[in-house]
Amino acid sequence: MTSEKSGNGNGKVDPITMSVVFHRLGTINEEMGITMTRTSRSPIFAEVHDFSCAICDWVPRIVAQVDGVPSHTASSMMAARAIVEKFRDEMKPGDVYMINDPYEGGTHLADATVVKPVYFDGELLFMAINRAHHLDVGGMVAGSYSPEAQEIYHEGIRIPAIRIYENNKPIQYILDLLKINTRMPDLFESDVRAQVASCNVAEKRLLEMAKEFGAEPLKEILESIQDYAGEMMRAEISKIPAGLYEGEAVLDDDGFDRRDIKIKCTVKVEGEEVWVDFDGTDPQTTGFINSPFANSCTSVYVALLLCVSPEVPHNEGAYQPIHISAPEGTVVNPLPPAPVASCTLDTACAVLEAMYDALAKALPDRAPAAWNRWCGPAISGIDPRSGEFYVNYAFCGMGGGGAMPYQDGPSYVGDGIDLGGLTAPNIETNELDSPHITEYHEFLTDSGGAGKWRGGLGVRYSIKFYDEEPFLAIFGDGVRNPPFGLYGGRPGSTNYLVINEGTGEEDVLPAKGMRQLKRGDVYSIRSSGGGGWGSPHERDVQRVLDDVRDGYVSLEAAAKVYGVVIRDGQVDEQETAKLRDTA
Repeated sequence: MTSEKSGNGNGKVDPITMSVVFHRLGTINEEMGITMTRTSRSPIFAEVHDFSCAICDWVPRIVAQVDGVPSHTASSMMAARAIVEKFRDEMKPGDVYMINDPYEGGTHLADATVVKPVYFDGELLFMAINRAHHLDVGGMVAGSYSPEAQEIYHEGIRIPAIRIYENNKPIQYILDLLKINTRMPDLFESDVRAQVASCNVAEKRLLEMAKEFGAEPLKEILESIQDYAGEMMRAEISKIPAGLYEGEAVLDDDGFDRRDIKIKCTVKVEGEEVWVDFDGTDPQTTGFINSPFANSCTSVYVALLLCVSPEVPHNEGAYQPIHISAPEGTVVNPLPPAPVASCTLDTACAVLEAMYDALAKALPDRAPAAWNRWCGPAISGIDPRSGEFYVNYAFCGMGGGGAMPYQDGPSYVGDGIDLGGLTAPNIETNELDSPHITEYHEFLTDSGGAGKWRGGLGVRYSIKFYDEEPFLAIFGDGVRNPPFGLYGGRPGSTNYLVINEGTGEEDVLPAKGMRQLKRGDVYSIRSSGGGGWGSPHERDVQRVLDDVRDGYVSLEAAAKVYGVVIRDGQVDEQETAKLRDTA
């Protein structure tokens, strides 16, 4: 890590010192995440890790974001800016702020962002950030994903930039106001305190670093880190052939009257900069798939960082050569009060896929095939063991990732925008948290898109409820439109959800809808696999044989799709050669 930046007339920043500070910030970021998982009560944090931590500087600009899910981190500085714009003149040490407004730098209402300014010698030097997806923030249905919402007011409590702590103590009447609007108020407050705790850890470590280096030298180093990321990103962009590259992706529906909703992007590469324009994208919808601009920008940043170079430091310097525009009133830049609850899943993934589709034409050796899209319910009811209300999500129904130009896609990894950042809860722990029994949890044969590199597998997952009235609020996508393959790769499977499969009460579920169930009902999903990359007939024969032995690919698909004939557990080389020669 080197930089040509000169600061305060003292010459270039020592690259070793800059590297030490950069990695130290990353370690602080990771310690924030450890604190969150160990102090939060909700399984969505302690088990699934559906939160993200970031550190901003005084501007604020992101300087570290290594712990979390990409759908949160790349836009968290926009929320921090909203807070600074409102409170800059009155912010002080010991303050903590919160915001979740999607039209003020947030994503959806369930993602509450907690920000703590960090002062050194009376000067604002850093901002510690924790963005976390709370189990419930009110709204029409438990879990705050309402397929019937037609405006943001149906989705829960909308929080503008507000102060929630002063002098390192909670402003209790503010917390009381927030938590009374949720179905699990004590859990909400407890998890907010865990967010604050993670920011407190960051503050302690950042102040230790400031004392060690001094404010002005540290600011010079931070500027150099930003410049280095920008220089590196520009250098990588300059290697992309100049031109216009178009990409598209399609959303199944909005849960109301719209189907096959199009996301269109045009990526312009010129010199050391990139322009991404979403002109041609469909208008905003009645249903909750609308994506606020900050959320859409996140998907663009993730796609470019992944495809252009994953080695570029993930801070705001890397974003400077990237210019994004989206027409107002479209599904990627809606006008309030459009509902947005499913934006971090459905539409964020569609934006990402449109970017992959465009970048695959510019960078065929780097862009991946499409990943699965989330589809499943928020489950709520009364736990008969405790008599208490519960909310949980069917996270164990995660799907597979798209293949890369050099490796198979990961199996059972979650949706594309989170890139494996979410972790599936332990089955036994999940059964302790919610009143159900797991009947099936296994890889789904042939779900991964075939290719030279195979898409990751989805799963077959079934749970049987033993509470009296479990309620499902179903949200997601990918039931009609599968994840695409690239360069001859086949698409992955689609999502398939069903209640009481194979019985007289069988009910195939939509991607967006609600169901009131009863004790003994069984919910099942066959989750989507990722798209394949390259022709299946170019896949190494031994890999196909291994896939068949592992149950990832069936004997029938091995012959019909991959052109590999397997008899008695071994490859029939002559028959295989015939099939592949005639393809």
